[in-house]
Amino acid sequence: MSEILTVKSGNIVLRALDYGGCRPPDILLLHGLAGRGREWAATAEWLTSYGRVVALDQRGHGDSRDGVRDLSRDAYVQDVIATIEQKLSAPVVLVGQSMGGLHAFLAAARRPDLVRLLVIVEAPPEPDPSVQLQIRRWLSNWPVPFLSRAAAQAFFGGDSLYARTFAESLDEVPDGYRPAFEVDHMVRAIADVTATSYWPEWEKVPCPTLLVGGETSFVSADLLRRMAQSNPACQYVQVSGAGHDLHLETPTEWRRTLCDFLQRHEVNG
Repeated sequence: MSEILTVKSGNIVLRALDYGGCRPPDILLLHGLAGRGREWAATAEWLTSYGRVVALDQRGHGDSRDGVRDLSRDAYVQDVIATIEQKLSAPVVLVGQSMGGLHAFLAAARRPDLVRLLVIVEAPPEPDPSVQLQIRRWLSNWPVPFLSRAAAQAFFGGDSLYARTFAESLDEVPDGYRPAFEVDHMVRAIADVTATSYWPEWEKVPCPTLLVGGETSFVSADLLRRMAQSNPACQYVQVSGAGHDLHLETPTEWRRTLCDFLQRHEVNG
């Protein structure tokens, strides 16, 4: 079970899920583009033995959509900072996947006092001029509305944690099941990624950092290795057989990788 938390960030209200866990440190989980906080439910089942686990619905996603107009990178990073300052005990363990990983390391670079340990999954700092078009094509290919969650699960790949999670992340509406986001918002949310380099911020991250990549992902392993080499606080681990959403695709290996890092830094389950 989880408790809903509300966070005031600027002129909007964000929602987060508090999965519990009774001892420090607090652990904040950040989903990727087109995700939502509940996608971390399988991770939270075991991660609560290491600390209190909170998963944020980032602006424009899930239950954090009302009144959202500003989809800039600065707004997203400020949301992370506001969540930690208002609802968590700093310094936290900050975990982010893809877009959430970008927000995590930017928050750690800008407010190092708030982050004890950082875990980045598949989040490169280099610009990608093609990313907006790729995202629009991917999301526009979803046959929405889905008539049932079963139909959605079949579309996303069938009997797997990845497919079940994406199906369960949909909103039930009168005509079926629809994504908990607007496609145009997702495209706008990554506008800066087409041209902006975040290498300077990445290289400033001071806390111990785990960088995780999937062996079969579209994110270049060479790029992730360069990230690790450019920051002396960083360790890189590649997960065999995993793609971009490795926390959902290879959950056993993801658990082992994250637990090893936490235990090495004296966060024991």
